[in-house]
Amino acid sequence: MNQKILTASLAALVLTTGAFSVQAESTPPNFYSLNEVVVTASRTPEKKIDANADVAVVTSKEIEEKHFDDVAQAVKNVPGVFISSHGASGQSYNSDQIYINGSSNVVVLVDGIRRNTNGNSLMNASIAELVAMDSVDHIEVLKGSSSTLYGSDAQGGVINIITKKAKEDGVNTTLRTSFGDNSKEKYTLYNAGKEGNVFWSIEAGKELGGTFKDGWGRKIINHLNAEHYNAKLGYDLGNDSNIVVNYEKYKTDYTKPSYGSNDRRAVAGKKNNDALNLQYTAKIRDNLTNLFSVYRNRTTFDIPSQPWGMDMKTTGVSDQLTYTINKQTLTGGFDWYKDEVPFDYDNTGISEVQGTSIHNIAFYLQDKIALTNQWNITPGVRVDHHSTFGTHTSPSLSVGFKQSESTNYYVNYKTFFVAPNLYQLFGSDAYFGHVGNKNLKPQEGNTIEFGINHNFGDNLTGTFNVYHTHAKNILYADPSDNYHYVNGGKSSLNGFTINLDKKFSSHWAAGIGYSYLHVPAKEGQNINFNGSLPESTLNINVDYTTTKFNVSLSGRGIMNRYGTKADWHGNPTKMSNYANYWVWDLAANYQFTKEATLFARVNNIFDQFYTDIGSSQDPYGTWYSAPGRNFEIGLQFQF
Repeated sequence: MNQKILTASLAALVLTTGAFSVQAESTPPNFYSLNEVVVTASRTPEKKIDANADVAVVTSKEIEEKHFDDVAQAVKNVPGVFISSHGASGQSYNSDQIYINGSSNVVVLVDGIRRNTNGNSLMNASIAELVAMDSVDHIEVLKGSSSTLYGSDAQGGVINIITKKAKEDGVNTTLRTSFGDNSKEKYTLYNAGKEGNVFWSIEAGKELGGTFKDGWGRKIINHLNAEHYNAKLGYDLGNDSNIVVNYEKYKTDYTKPSYGSNDRRAVAGKKNNDALNLQYTAKIRDNLTNLFSVYRNRTTFDIPSQPWGMDMKTTGVSDQLTYTINKQTLTGGFDWYKDEVPFDYDNTGISEVQGTSIHNIAFYLQDKIALTNQWNITPGVRVDHHSTFGTHTSPSLSVGFKQSESTNYYVNYKTFFVAPNLYQLFGSDAYFGHVGNKNLKPQEGNTIEFGINHNFGDNLTGTFNVYHTHAKNILYADPSDNYHYVNGGKSSLNGFTINLDKKFSSHWAAGIGYSYLHVPAKEGQNINFNGSLPESTLNINVDYTTTKFNVSLSGRGIMNRYGTKADWHGNPTKMSNYANYWVWDLAANYQFTKEATLFARVNNIFDQFYTDIGSSQDPYGTWYSAPGRNFEIGLQFQF
């Protein structure tokens, strides 16, 4: 651990001294500047370098050129982010578990509107299914506790998916089709426009997939038939004010192994997600804005062969005021949401979650104060009143020192609480029986972090963040007790991330990111699931861009997934077969006319065997191997 801390200190020293000297050049498309504006860190627009937080951005150019299948694929290479997926499509009743800085408690937003549906066993929001990539402009990932602004579940951080917005009068349409091995097919239509004060977007798509081979060459059961639709209608009220109504729908039929990749039995399921929201933005005065949202999110899944099904719904209202005066930016508002499970069925006949609901109302206030031209302080507080667990107060304090226009230091102290969801309180499982626990307590704790945002020049930027998180009453499913949900004792984790983005010329750009996570082996069962999270992750990307052609190489190295993990019988299993691995992906585009682009992807170039979930040594097959080498080629037309 001392060696890791030394490495972190040296990295910080490099960032503060500006050890690399560079010459200014024109910015390549995939080079992200710290002078770009982000909104997620403070719920108000600010330059990334000024944010007293670790914020990563998946840019619009990256999305356009790498042709990510979904949001999960887009963020998996962000240092500090780990996505656990169930095989090729990630389809399951509890898919795409998200971890940020070692915590699975993550708030997911679309255009600042909460999309968590807190009723399922593991995940709060399956980000691969929320928004089709044709609709996404960019993605902001806020790493670190953010409960003061975003409430329960923001222990690890926030993912904010920002969708495209029409800025000028006119209509544009994008048609995209692609094919790949493993019977993969994708068809999408995206239409957006603005006429006078009215603006809109319409998106529709279909995705098909089939049985795939993993890195060991074994055929894994996998069939997917998914459809997604989105319709957005807005009206510009003038003076930077507007009102927008948005509806999103995702539905799929899928087949996967009954219980892990070694299981030759197929189980079929259906999943439906839909979201409806209204957002009103009003510029009341030059220094006063209001953001009001009403939303309803719903997720249903059905596994008829078991049988097992659940219907989860979240309804919410939020309102935020931002007031700027002199050298202060005051942000405050309220959030209210209600989680409910109208329907739940499993073949144990003992489910108690059906018909249950919980609700939470919160008020928050944060004030960023510029004490001098260099020093700023941001106190904040949030008061949540939970229908089951009463009132909880989450204070926070941030201190920033902007040494120059190129360098910003910050120190943060943030508290959090995580309320047990409906499944953890009342749920049952077809295999394990009653797993809920009505006597659970909220998980509480705090995070302390130090960070630096630094521009070495116009062609090299760097960020560094080191953190310590302490939690008590940790929530986890106990494998020694048929995965019955319990509160553990106390747990601590330490980690750091460092990221460098370099522009070599107008054509070449590269980035490297490293994250380190340490969780004590005997504690933190909810945080690292007894070793399933890697100790170290290294992310590398290299981009080459010309006027009509670009190619991008991305690598993700996983190191030291330490510890053992119990199988579903409670027997310890090893992780030796995927404790360390590298996965490399290649994407390319060629724009042969103004309207038409040919694109291709090769994923897992070297046919690496790996898995995000379970243990490859589990004789019962309770693990899910990822696809081996696979490819996709397609055409895109814009007019």
